[in-house]
Amino acid sequence: MLKNIGPLYVSRGVRVSRNAPWISHLLFADDCLIFTQASRRGADRVAKILEDYNKGSGQLVNKHKSAIFFSPNCEEESKEAVKESLQITTEALGERYLGLPTAAGRGFSDAFDYVPAWVRGFVGGWAEKSLSCAAREVLLKANVQAVPTYPMSCFLMPPAICKKLTSAVSNYWWASALDNHKIHWQSWEKLTRSKHQGGMGFRDFSLFNRAMLGKQAWRLITRPESLCARVLKGKYFPDRDLMSATRKRRCSETWRSILAGRDVLKKGLIKRIGPGDADVWHDNWIPGSNSFRPLIQLPSVGVEKVKDLFVPGTRVWNEELVRQSFVPLDAEEILKIKPGVNMEADMEAWALERNGLYTVKSAYRLLKDEQAAGAMAKSGEAQASVDGSSWKLVWKLNVPPKVRVFWWRAMHNFLPSKQDLRRHVIPESHCEMCGDPVESLYHIVFLCPVAK
Repeated sequence: MLKNIGPLYVSRGVRVSRNAPWISHLLFADDCLIFTQASRRGADRVAKILEDYNKGSGQLVNKHKSAIFFSPNCEEESKEAVKESLQITTEALGERYLGLPTAAGRGFSDAFDYVPAWVRGFVGGWAEKSLSCAAREVLLKANVQAVPTYPMSCFLMPPAICKKLTSAVSNYWWASALDNHKIHWQSWEKLTRSKHQGGMGFRDFSLFNRAMLGKQAWRLITRPESLCARVLKGKYFPDRDLMSATRKRRCSETWRSILAGRDVLKKGLIKRIGPGDADVWHDNWIPGSNSFRPLIQLPSVGVEKVKDLFVPGTRVWNEELVRQSFVPLDAEEILKIKPGVNMEADMEAWALERNGLYTVKSAYRLLKDEQAAGAMAKSGEAQASVDGSSWKLVWKLNVPPKVRVFWWRAMHNFLPSKQDLRRHVIPESHCEMCGDPVESLYHIVFLCPVAK
């Protein structure tokens, strides 16, 4: 053991790249992670610090509950020296830490199997009870949809995991059980639409995952001085900003997930105009436009920066120049913008919120609207079929929730009349009570004399 252990031998910790900051420790609610060199000198210094802490506070570290985790490149001789110095023999990293898998590397699709397992545990306990559709809706939204929220905010879930979650929710909603495969009267994409669009408002796990990751990318933009932002910047984009960073060949799953969130962020990120340094034709800066930039560039227009559209020396729009430079639709939206007088630079903002701050709710709504529009364009479904006025009346009825869900099913023709079952189960559709060739919901309610 070294006789002289002082500040000269304090390890700076670890860093992920040459441009990243050194990290010596991380403190959590009930844990402390210490990073040091895998050498006797580093271990002796940590042991001395723990000894001094014991003498000063009277608290002793439980070494039986402590563990050491070595880099794969560490030699066996160094490992034994560190264990001997610290008197900690356990060499392990738990399967999960703070609710997240610790081995989230390449081929980590099995690392999140515990998430659908939790969901199946929830649903399996409810399946023994005879619950109405309204009760099942409440349980699914309040419990099942909340289970994967935390891991989804940190990692991009594999498609197989999202599919398992979707299957568990969908099976329980339609069949009151996990493995009882009854008819699913509506596709999952339509079921996850809002109630005012004819769906049930269930959460699309894949889209919600991406919306949650968009918040991580937003934090890197708005909090560049945080430890996480400095580490990631030093590793993946030391000489550029986040929006122009590239995906490296052997990047971590954390970085892959953040890039997935960045793709969501790009859909609604604009510049709040201050001094007007934004590029007129290439930057997003018009909040009222669908593309957040001018629709077309007129051939006779020579302005390049937004500040060229101001009255010289001010931050007031030159209305005549604006109307001459853009088509009327763009000109009206530009004149609605109020440039920030006290802003020192154009600021990044989220266009879908009035305060300019990113929210998962608005990002998820954006992704869901895009998905619904694509599905309708692919299937040829008319926009009028999802008009929200009739659905609003149904969901505002002053009746028990299960009655509202019944009328939702009735308006979609999801009730098991023979006319609907003929497509899936039975070969004939005549009415058993009156002998009419077609037994439909309309026939039973209004036409069948026996039913009346």
